[in-house]
Amino acid sequence: MRSPLLGRAISALVLVGAVPIGLSTGVAVLSAAPALAAAGQECTGTGPASFVLTDLAGTPQSAKVGTAFTTPLEVQVTESVGTSSCPAVNVSVEFTVYNTGAGASFDGGSNVVSVEADSSGTATAPTLYADDVTGSFTVVASFDNYVSAPFELSNTTVGVVNTVTVTSGSGQSAPIGDAFAEPLVVTLDDAYGDPVAGTTVGFDVVSTTGAGASFAGAGSSASVQTGENGVATSPTLTAATTAGAFTVTASVAGVNSVATFDLTVQAGAAANLTAGVGASQSTELGTDFAVPLAVTVTDTDANPLVGATVTFSAPRTGASGVFAGAGATATVLTNTDGVATAPNFSANDRTGGYIVMASVAGLTTPATFALVNEARPSASAPGVDGSYWLVTSTGKILRSGAVPGLGSISTKSTEPVVGIAATPDDQGYWLVTSTGVVRAFGNAVNYGSPSKSKLHLSKPIVGIAATVDGKGYWLVASGGDIYHYGDAASHGSPAQLHLSKPIVGIAATPDGKGYWLVASDGGIFNYGDAAYYGSTSSRHLSKAIVGIAPASGGKGYWLVAANGSVYAFGPRATNYGSGTGLSPQPVKAIVATVDGAGYWVVSANGTAAGFGNAGAQGSATSAKYTVVGGAA
Repeated sequence: MRSPLLGRAISALVLVGAVPIGLSTGVAVLSAAPALAAAGQECTGTGPASFVLTDLAGTPQSAKVGTAFTTPLEVQVTESVGTSSCPAVNVSVEFTVYNTGAGASFDGGSNVVSVEADSSGTATAPTLYADDVTGSFTVVASFDNYVSAPFELSNTTVGVVNTVTVTSGSGQSAPIGDAFAEPLVVTLDDAYGDPVAGTTVGFDVVSTTGAGASFAGAGSSASVQTGENGVATSPTLTAATTAGAFTVTASVAGVNSVATFDLTVQAGAAANLTAGVGASQSTELGTDFAVPLAVTVTDTDANPLVGATVTFSAPRTGASGVFAGAGATATVLTNTDGVATAPNFSANDRTGGYIVMASVAGLTTPATFALVNEARPSASAPGVDGSYWLVTSTGKILRSGAVPGLGSISTKSTEPVVGIAATPDDQGYWLVTSTGVVRAFGNAVNYGSPSKSKLHLSKPIVGIAATVDGKGYWLVASGGDIYHYGDAASHGSPAQLHLSKPIVGIAATPDGKGYWLVASDGGIFNYGDAAYYGSTSSRHLSKAIVGIAPASGGKGYWLVAANGSVYAFGPRATNYGSGTGLSPQPVKAIVATVDGAGYWVVSANGTAAGFGNAGAQGSATSAKYTVVGGAA
């Protein structure tokens, strides 16, 4: 509704016969018909009567949005006759709110109310409540055709809570039954960023996993008033008896903003260590146990311990096994359920029963696993012949299983063949000699070689590895030099280093963006995206390392020594067994299966012992052969 004063703040309006005659500060004066004098108290003067409405209280003032104005609106109605005046009693005064976007309403919800003047001629409006819109507006008091000067009012957000913000205390942890080190603290600000004092903040514990806490003297909920700085600090919070994560919210009634504290109850000290379902099982030599070894760690209240260190230990002699990428001992942290699961555990090449122990610091009794290594029917995995090629030093190809016969080097050469690499579709392969001559068979393409480029090699070539798409390959020399052809990119080499032992092999990562080189002492040189998982360079080896093969997904590798010993490194390089029983020796190569879940250990005469999912041997053997490598 528009103000009859057209929204302009004026102090007074004087009318005679409804015609304006002048302005006067603080009052509005209108002449009255003689009949209206009866509505008030008669004055003793003579002459025409008039009435004046004077604002006594309530202007100007402001209130927080949604709250009451502090001072009631009040006017006095005065009758004047000649030179005398007196209060007009028992007259009905109407107060009207003129909204301008911002506005207000009287107690009861109306923006228009009528109030009877008292014996002093004073009319006081009921409580007026600001709405939720900030800004200025007016209220006018009227008596019949008589009006007051407007009451100048405004709604403001100053001092009204707009945000509830975490100040400190979030992200804490406390052991079961202990108090959290810091109280939970929030700050309340209005829309202008100023602190809001004297406001009640409710702190409430919210538990979804059973974990929780309680406030001192208040349980799961506590109410605190903000101080002059707008800060509310919770009572001391004490962790309950269930471990896990939970939250505490801090809120103010009528405010959408809520502050959230993320807290954790930590389990107590380790009290119980329990072996999982794999506590008793058996497997064949060189194969993984079907059920991973796992334990659960709990405290005295049966809460799972998160992040507890569990050490799994297998015997170091006799019948035993190895953890993938870790050897006879593996250290694992418990997960959110308090469970620690060891890496894949595979039986070694000794039959018999033994105990693997899992221990946690502070507990005297370990969890135990009773395991048995059973004899295998043969050195190779049972089933159809494994599919692979072997190559001899003369370039003769020995094939097994489903791989096609694509040819051998038929001409005699004074330089021995030293390696073989297959195309990804198994329809071709490359052979390389120690002088860097590359021969391609099947759909393999000769992309170049040191010999073809007439390079002078300072050290002999010792290995070859193909790129993932078969459109390139790398050659490596014993001095660490890398020669790359086709789409094979150089990722680095140790050629400029002083090598204590010669390089003996190369293996590429599955995406072709990196490779590993291995030296005869088992030292590993990794380049590109090939990760380092360990080496045997610090061990005393009875026989030199002669080959390397990548594990599934490039997440590890196997090394093989001339006596058939296999060394596994990385999370997916399971030690399925060694070829130490192969005869005759020396062992010359290790060949991984296509999916990296097994391997063949190959001796010089072509005898291949398969482990993991490597199929049975299907290639010829002969004392006349000197096998130098293989591919699957």
